Amino acid sequence: MLVSIIVPVYNAQDYLEGCIASLIGQTYQNIEILLINDGSTDNSPLLCDRFADEDNRIRVFHKENGGTHTARNLGIQQAKGDYVMFIDPDDWVDTNTVEKLVSEIEKHNLDVVRFNYVKEFGEHSVAKSNTFVSEEVCWGENCRNVCRQTIGLIKDELKHPENLNFLASVCFATYKKSIIIESDIKFVNIREIATFSDGLFNIAFLMRANSFKFIDKCFYHYRKCNAASATSNYRPDFLKRQMIMFGYMEQMVKEIDRKECYEAFNNRIALSTMEMCINALLSDKGFVNKYKEIKFILNNSAHKNAYKQFALKHFSLKWRIYYFFVKYRMTIFVYAMSYAIRKIQKRG
Repeated sequence: MLVSIIVPVYNAQDYLEGCIASLIGQTYQNIEILLINDGSTDNSPLLCDRFADEDNRIRVFHKENGGTHTARNLGIQQAKGDYVMFIDPDDWVDTNTVEKLVSEIEKHNLDVVRFNYVKEFGEHSVAKSNTFVSEEVCWGENCRNVCRQTIGLIKDELKHPENLNFLASVCFATYKKSIIIESDIKFVNIREIATFSDGLFNIAFLMRANSFKFIDKCFYHYRKCNAASATSNYRPDFLKRQMIMFGYMEQMVKEIDRKECYEAFNNRIALSTMEMCINALLSDKGFVNKYKEIKFILNNSAHKNAYKQFALKHFSLKWRIYYFFVKYRMTIFVYAMSYAIRKIQKRG
């Protein structure tokens, strides 16, 4: 079984060597590594070419800058493998990762297998806790439940709103390529939607998958100390772009047409206010303008409508307080708690 590992590369010279070393050192040798240079302006293109000269399993594609979504889509088009993986160039994986995943795929004939990850903060590491997904193999219609969990949380799952995006990233999974190709699944333009391009890809895939398994082991090392990361910087027009993303998701939910998916979608809209408020705090506009932006978010019609059907009873006390303030648009309290949450996130 050939596994294609797709790495979108943009100005990653400080981290790329460590990432590639973790891939070429895999105990499972039947891999190809596709380095998609997305118009880098640093030494990344030269590094990519050097790696390809040193290992014939590496192929390099140079393109004009178009965003991670274009790099990954090109990688899928060029991949020769039976399964594909996506690795970001500032991260790395354990050397036995592909071997373990292929073993599970062959044992259960899986369409997709997911795994856990470690957040790397430079001076310390934090393994992602799992209170969400079991390690049982999901078949047929049970894959639709995993799809629903990717859309959003419902009922008792709301006790842990931090799990909202647990199944979102494509970097913590391996996918059967034929499903991607036959269903023409592509990454949506991240510049259009600001976030959750990975999640939309996963929803589209899980709508069509017939077998899924989660391995509760941390194979992936997700670097959180990279100041250039998209989630570390203020994203302008975040609310507007999120509404576009919700439009894409709504189309998928209508295609699935299951009651619990509509509920999950509504809850995702409601829960998204925290990410939007934290984004507002990342700007350099000053207190008054940050306050106004958060107030504008809380008064957005989509959020106000979502909160009409949003039950606070499932939350633990700290989250119930936070989303109570959000639901009733108490801007100053939302500002203060969002600020505190951001500080906690940065510490890991």
